[in-house]
This record gives sequence, structure tokens and C-alpha cells, in this order.
Amino acid sequence: MKIKVPFYFALLLLTIFAFNVSGCSKLFGPSDEDVIKAVSESGVFKGGFGGLTLTAPIVILEKGGRNKDGSWPVKVKATFTHYINKTDISAPMDQTLIFNMQKAKDNADHTIWKATLTS
Repeated sequence: MKIKVPFYFALLLLTIFAFNVSGCSKLFGPSDEDVIKAVSESGVFKGGFGGLTLTAPIVILEKGGRNKDGSWPVKVKATFTHYINKTDISAPMDQTLIFNMQKAKDNADHTIWKATLTS
């Protein structure tokens, strides 16, 4: 009886860990570097006339848990400017934005993180 109790306890812990890792936790979410790279390459801050230009590094405020669709919401703080007209640039603005991070394949068939701005 003494041997069975630690065995069942270890089995229970292993089962809980397996459920936790399989999607119920933040363990396999994007790293900070992945988030910054994906947000920078998302096309939101493309610059130029009619676009936003990033003026300061992106600050990650909060990473959410995995959604049912497989995306990971990430709240970031971004400082950017935009053109008021063809010659005048606005003052820097701080905004808190939420991006959904999803894994995708690039042209070379490598797995990358892709950021999509939520509305």
C-alpha cells in the first residue's frame, strides 16, 4: 500500500502537467523577441504617407492565454507618428494595441509567428 500512494500521486501530477502543457497554459506561447519581430513585420507600422511610423521600441504589457482558434493575444504599447499632410508629421502618440499571434509558414516553409491587429 505504501508504494501505491506515491505511484498514484506521481501519475496524477503527470496527468495534470500533460493537460497544462497541451494548451491550457502560456508555456508554448510566443517569446518576447517573437512578438516584437512579428508586430514590426505585421505591416501596421509601414510608414510613409497614410501609414503609421513606429518611433520607439514596442513594449509588451501582457500576454494572454491561448484562444480556442489557436492564437495568443498580446497587449503591447506602441509609440508612433503619422503624416497629417504630405509634409507635416504628427506628434508622437502612445497607444495600447492588442495583437493576435499565430504560427504560420513562410515562403521557405519555416514556422514563424504572425501578428494580426485586433479591432
